[in-house]
Amino acid sequence: SENDNLFMVHDWSKLFDGAFHDFHTSWIGAIRTSLNNGLLPPGYYAAAEQVVGGPSPDVVTLDAWQPDDNEHRDRDRFPDSFAGGVALADSPPAVQYRIQLERDTFVAKANHIAIRHLANDRLVAVIEIVSAGNKSAPRTLRPFSERVYSLMVERVHLVLIDLIRSGNCCPEGLPTYLSFSNFNATPNITEDKPFTLTAVRSGETYEAFVETIGVGDTLTDMPLFLNDSQYIPLPLEQTYESAWQGVPLPWKQKLS
Repeated sequence: SENDNLFMVHDWSKLFDGAFHDFHTSWIGAIRTSLNNGLLPPGYYAAAEQVVGGPSPDVVTLDAWQPDDNEHRDRDRFPDSFAGGVALADSPPAVQYRIQLERDTFVAKANHIAIRHLANDRLVAVIEIVSAGNKSAPRTLRPFSERVYSLMVERVHLVLIDLIRSGNCCPEGLPTYLSFSNFNATPNITEDKPFTLTAVRSGETYEAFVETIGVGDTLTDMPLFLNDSQYIPLPLEQTYESAWQGVPLPWKQKLS
């Protein structure tokens, strides 16, 4: 029934691509609202569809800190800590895969665009909900992956939400396509778990946190890193539920 599926991941491939785009837009707004209504610590804010170089991400998290005359901190460095965050060392994210990544791999693949906010605020993190267009063909996957690598090189943390079934372009799933794997952990998708949630900590070292999910599963809260050692839990399930409220009834019936 509709109520049984209200708080679970749906199979959006049952509808045309524009339907997920409509939902995608509402979900972006719900995530931004949730972040700005108390999840982010003081000095940080989230904004939707900010242009930061190359194609626009969905939600960017920015640090509005400005140095005064008595401060001489390098603006390219991240704050050492912030109040209210979760320490990675104390509470590792509860996901299936935690993967140490080699920095040189992504430096070589990036297109080296400098990623900075237009108002000179420092870009800290990007949240992107993957669309069907991102994965439709090699010509669309390539610029998507280059943007991801460039953000990583610039030490921007990432959350990639992929609820689109993979085709021939990345049959093993987006994390494997993006080389977010090693000999100890390869988060390949399966028929039962065709979707992925990926968080990337981009600092002195790189680390990926990956969860594979399927239709009917609840969404795991993923870590949104704001510096190299702290994160806040990103409430994907709560914001998905909020966006679902506005989905047209005929679509809900087809997805149920």
